[in-house]
Amino acid sequence: MTRRQVVHLAESQLDEAAQALALAFQDDPLQSYTFPDPDERRRLSPPHFATLLRYGLLSGQVLSGVEPATGAVVWIPPGATPTPEHAEASGLTRLSETIGADATDRFSRVIDYGERLHQRDMPEPHWYVMVVGVAPAFQGQGYGRALLQPMLDRADTDGVPCYLETTQPKNVTFYQRLGFRVVVDDVEPESGLRFWTFRRESMRG
Repeated sequence: MTRRQVVHLAESQLDEAAQALALAFQDDPLQSYTFPDPDERRRLSPPHFATLLRYGLLSGQVLSGVEPATGAVVWIPPGATPTPEHAEASGLTRLSETIGADATDRFSRVIDYGERLHQRDMPEPHWYVMVVGVAPAFQGQGYGRALLQPMLDRADTDGVPCYLETTQPKNVTFYQRLGFRVVVDDVEPESGLRFWTFRRESMRG
């Protein structure tokens, strides 16, 4: 199969990519926990993902399909550390104003749990998939692999591992086919969400 073409997301295309991610995550367990009401989820997910994409543009690499409506991925590079400046500029510090205090609390609770696992299990430099999604109309057409493959290849060239997590059961085998292995398969205690973390070793040598 010919690999789908991906490009670096332009800031002018951010809202379109955020809408694609909102559609991709409409039925995702974490997004459903963050926004229990489906109508609220449809309304607030785009600005939620716009904030994450904006952070990715400041702190890492953001790739999308040639048409951003297909989907996007945020990669955080090895050695990157969060900065107050990036958090402020991206809108992360104002997330409760964007999606509401209750939704922010629910989302942050699960993210904080995941970050504790992340720091514990990946102390060495690595590429981190902050978020990846393909809009439903384009799923099953190779876009997910295409979004991830460029940085997987770069990680192999540089000899560093990759890391990601999910609460979506159907993603587990997809990531495994890309060379990731499950590190944690557990339940986040407050939300009750099943939570997987994955590590992929460099294929160099």
